[in-house]
Amino acid sequence: MPSQAQINHFCAHPEQFMKCNAIKWLGKGPEDQAIIDVAMFDETGQKARVRTGSKALGLGNAKADADKFILKWANNPSNPVHPGTFTFKAHWSGYKAGQGRDANLPSAGGPDIMLTPEFTGCTAVCRTNAGGDAQFSHYNLMSTADPTTTLDDDSMRAVASKAYGGGHSTMTKGDVRAYGKHSEAVRATVVGYRRAGRWEFWAQLRESKASGEQIRAVVQL
Repeated sequence: MPSQAQINHFCAHPEQFMKCNAIKWLGKGPEDQAIIDVAMFDETGQKARVRTGSKALGLGNAKADADKFILKWANNPSNPVHPGTFTFKAHWSGYKAGQGRDANLPSAGGPDIMLTPEFTGCTAVCRTNAGGDAQFSHYNLMSTADPTTTLDDDSMRAVASKAYGGGHSTMTKGDVRAYGKHSEAVRATVVGYRRAGRWEFWAQLRESKASGEQIRAVVQL
């Protein structure tokens, strides 16, 4: 199990935590936006390589090992965590396969952290308003030409622009895969964090390789 200090670090400074630890959402969550209980577990014996080649990215030693952690919905009816497991509250964006889900995040009240499933082909869209509140969307929209794949980048950006009308940030599957140094096998964990009444969104990009995962970047959306 992760230490209390590690859990506190993630909850208070997720962007810092993700620069030196690999983290992902595992399993299901509610289909719609909700405030949920979340448990964190470590992946015993698993390590991710933190290797960026650039100290300017703030990832420290280019050859450092990173611990790997998973986040789970503590109250999942089909797979609840063991009684007594430490949990923390988080806003949940909502997610449904083949559809899009939108979350409205207030500038005050409720948890300071927002979670959403790991991105392997979906698109994230977000906008923080002048008052500090924010909108976040997790789109798993499928192509009509090939229903086994998600929409291409241009189509997904068009959907986001129509829904948001401007002032938003978009992270498509192409944006995620562009971080791969050796392949397009890149996954992203996106976390929202409310700092001093204003939401910000961070993505951790990890490339899967034969030698294990590498954290390629942690970027603000």
